[in-house]
Amino acid sequence: MSRPAAPRARSGAQPGPSVRYAALLCAAFLLLLLGVVLVLSAASATGIDSSVRPMRYFTRHVWSAGIATAALLVTLGIDYRHWRRLALPLAAVSASLLVIVLVVGDRTGGARRWIQIGQYSIQPSEIAKLALIVALAAFLDARKDQIERPDRILRPAMLLLTAGCSLVLLQPDLGTTLLLAGIGVGMLFVAGLPGRDLGKIAAMIAVAAPLLAVVAPYRRARLAGFLDPVAERGASGYQTFQSLVGLAQGGLRGAGLGQGQAKWGWVPNASTDFIFVIVGEEMGLIGALGLLGLLGVVGIGGFRTSQQAPDLFGALLAAGISIWIVLQTLVNVGGVVGLLPVTGVTLPFLSFGGSSLVVTAAAAGLLLNVTRRSG
Repeated sequence: MSRPAAPRARSGAQPGPSVRYAALLCAAFLLLLLGVVLVLSAASATGIDSSVRPMRYFTRHVWSAGIATAALLVTLGIDYRHWRRLALPLAAVSASLLVIVLVVGDRTGGARRWIQIGQYSIQPSEIAKLALIVALAAFLDARKDQIERPDRILRPAMLLLTAGCSLVLLQPDLGTTLLLAGIGVGMLFVAGLPGRDLGKIAAMIAVAAPLLAVVAPYRRARLAGFLDPVAERGASGYQTFQSLVGLAQGGLRGAGLGQGQAKWGWVPNASTDFIFVIVGEEMGLIGALGLLGLLGVVGIGGFRTSQQAPDLFGALLAAGISIWIVLQTLVNVGGVVGLLPVTGVTLPFLSFGGSSLVVTAAAAGLLLNVTRRSG
């Protein structure tokens, strides 16, 4: 991606409809609707197989989708410039939740990632993504006159980024940690920091990622399953192997909605991390490409908004949200099709999960707000 041009300041710019705004709005709502349909297909099988109410998971997702829609409309209706004042409180709340989850969070599969509140759960790492984008955008905008002085920009920014990544890594959640690092580096690039400094940061991340991947035994097993899913199909490569089988069965046009076999226990987490298998098997290659096209509309439209935003704060918000959605899509789909190791991150707008869905929709509303006020 080429470096976006510096945003031009325009006084009195009036919000108004545009093709890009309409495309982003339609894509976001279509993705939310498609997610409801896919979770209905996948989660009904999960409910029957686990001897609980078949529609339980679907009902929960419908509630989450309703809250997500409300969150999108709320952030769409609030001028994005107000978020500059909310940056510090949002970062403080996010950091507090990341600390709390390490102490009292529910332990699932050896990790503490959720805080249980009654019948509901909160995943602080999802909130951390939006909090990082808002905080970093506000910080870089406040010091935009010092961009050419990395000592005044890079050290504080890296301190913020390292603190957030470290708290998420302690859960442990390497996938989200790398996502946060990618978002931070991408926003520093958009802000105009010198390439040599960003190159050093990228090199450190490139060295640290494989080292962190082989430190923990379960990560080494995932890596082995990624490198040879056929040989490891009975162990660590089971999910990847079965997801490839499910995608292959879909063919060009798919088996039809509700007619897939992968969700019947062949692919674990079919309604969450591996929802893309349901897309490929039941909607085929055509449906999978159409879905990626909708996500591409959000990502590419967001980058275009970043180039034409009225100010640097808006440009950085749009760029950060776009980088987040594009990177998370690549990581999730890459894990499903065997091009990347499985990380456990969700597919934006589509996967079952309240925190991820609501926070992503709120970010989409914020992106739409910037778009509406851009040229």
